[in-house]
Amino acid sequence: MENNFLSIPEEIFLLSIDENGKQHDNFRNEKFDVIISSAILMNLALLHSIDADMKYIIPDKTNEIGDLLLDGVTDEIVEYGNKRRIEDWVSHLGIHGQYFRDEIIDSLVRKGVLKIENEQVFWFFSKRKYPRVGGEELEEVQSRIRNLIFGNDLPDERDIVIVSILSNSNLLQTVFSKEEIQKYGDRISIIAKMDFIGQAIAGNLDTYKIPTVIDSIFKKQSPEEMLEEHIASLKTKFRVTNDDNLPEWIRKGTDQYELTLDFVREKGTADITFNPRSKEYSRLNLNYYGSYVQ
Repeated sequence: MENNFLSIPEEIFLLSIDENGKQHDNFRNEKFDVIISSAILMNLALLHSIDADMKYIIPDKTNEIGDLLLDGVTDEIVEYGNKRRIEDWVSHLGIHGQYFRDEIIDSLVRKGVLKIENEQVFWFFSKRKYPRVGGEELEEVQSRIRNLIFGNDLPDERDIVIVSILSNSNLLQTVFSKEEIQKYGDRISIIAKMDFIGQAIAGNLDTYKIPTVIDSIFKKQSPEEMLEEHIASLKTKFRVTNDDNLPEWIRKGTDQYELTLDFVREKGTADITFNPRSKEYSRLNLNYYGSYVQ
C-alpha cells in the first residue's frame, strides 16, 4: 500500500467521531455511506488503481494495494471490466455501506487507533492521535488539515482529496469554526478544486438524498413485500434506475436473491445487509453511529 498509515476512508471515518467515539452531528446524515464510497474511489484514483475522467471510472492496474477494503473494491471494478459512470459506482458501493464501516473499524482497531469497549468505539489514546509508526509520530488528520489551511504550504494529493470531500459534502464545520471557514474560505476552495478526479467524484455527493421512510410496523407484509420495499428504498437513496446495476443479493432472478429472501423469512425483517467478502447476511445495524455492533 502507499506510504500512509491509514487509508483516506479511514481518515474520513476518524473525522466523523469525537474523542469519546460519538459521531459528530454533522455526519449523522443519510449521505455518510455515499461519503465513504466516494472516499474509497478517490483513494483508488490516487493510487492509480483506477483511472477516471469527469464522468467515468475505468479499471487501471490490478497490483494489490495491501488494504483489504481497497483491494476488494479494486477487484470488483476490474471484474466489471468496462468503464462505468462515477455515480453508478458511488451508488453501487453505497449499498454496502455497513460492510465498509465495519471493515474500517476493524482495520482501525488492528492498527491501534480505535478500541472497542462494551460495543462502543473509542479512540485508543486519550487524545486524538495515531500510534508511533517506525519511531515517527504521525500527525492526526484533523490537526493536519487545519495546519494545511492555516499555512501557506502546498498540499499533497492526499490532503487535496480530504479537503475536497469535506468541502463537497458540507462538512467543513466539523473541522473548522464558522469564523475560520469565512476567513480561509478562498484557500479551502482553491485546494478543493485542485484535483479534477476528486471534483468529479465528490461533486456527486450533493445529489444523493434519502427517501422519506414511512413506519410500516402496523402493516402486515409478506417477506417478498418487505424485501421489495427495502430494495426500493435503496434504489431511491442511491439513484439506481437500472435493476441490472443492483448487486446480486438484491437483484431478482439470481440464486443469491433467493438466499436473501430466505434470510428475510427467517429474521422476519428486510432491514438486512450482506457482506460480499464473507458471503454472510446480518441484520442492519440501524444505530451504528457512535457504536459498533458485530
